Amino acid sequence: MDDTEGATRSPALPGPGPRRRTTTGDEGAKLNQSVRKAITLLRAAADDDRANVSSLARAAGLPRATALRMIQTLEQEGFLLRVAGDDRVLLGPELLRLARNTDEGLLLLEAARPVVGELVAAVRETGTLSVVAPDGGLDLVHQVDAPHHLRPGSWVGQRFPLHASASGKVLLATFDDEQLERFLRNPLVRLTPSTITTADDLRVDLGRVREQGHALSVDEAEEGLSGVATGIHGQAGELVGVLTVSGPTQRLDGRRARRAADHLARAAGRIEAALHRGPARARAL
Repeated sequence: MDDTEGATRSPALPGPGPRRRTTTGDEGAKLNQSVRKAITLLRAAADDDRANVSSLARAAGLPRATALRMIQTLEQEGFLLRVAGDDRVLLGPELLRLARNTDEGLLLLEAARPVVGELVAAVRETGTLSVVAPDGGLDLVHQVDAPHHLRPGSWVGQRFPLHASASGKVLLATFDDEQLERFLRNPLVRLTPSTITTADDLRVDLGRVREQGHALSVDEAEEGLSGVATGIHGQAGELVGVLTVSGPTQRLDGRRARRAADHLARAAGRIEAALHRGPARARAL
């Protein structure tokens, strides 16, 4: 579960800007230029439903004859498709098949697993990863325990009340007015004396989440348990997961919560950079 107070992450909950594909000089020298040109052809075909050989050649900076040979090779392998009687070049069935077989949740988990371990080593409290499920809820899929005898139990596979957990508040903060009103039609169940149970109080709290870029829960889901959480965003800025640091309230106090929030922001940035295949926000913990 998650859940605490104080802490800062400068970017608010919206996700990062467009990915950047950059390399250092040494890294660039090691890359196969033919493969890079083929990737450019695929991306250009994906971005333009009227793409043809000439436009793709221009996009890749290739002579038309060279681009045509590469397109024919990609077509033979099923990655591109040229429409009979038409000049257009479309993404091919093999590329679409591979995309369908990609489990986004698995990619997120694999990208996050080492980062969560380093996060826990840095803050010395339990770290968890939750992913946004198809039904719009949050599924906790990965947990690394704190190096203390007094620590939360395993929560993998569990869900927690959105209004009373730090991770849940991160999700709620992404809701538009209509989604939030729909959520608030159900009562906000009181779990402890500190649980938020009114719509107005929840709206104020979610405003803080949006402003600070992280959510806090102090004794709200369970007395003595606190947490700090921040979102992980996909390429289009959508929320795909939530990172949370949780621990006993006596340890995860205001100062430590602020420190945890800083580490969470950097960890989320590293995961997003891995998912986006760019170094935009990656920084060491």
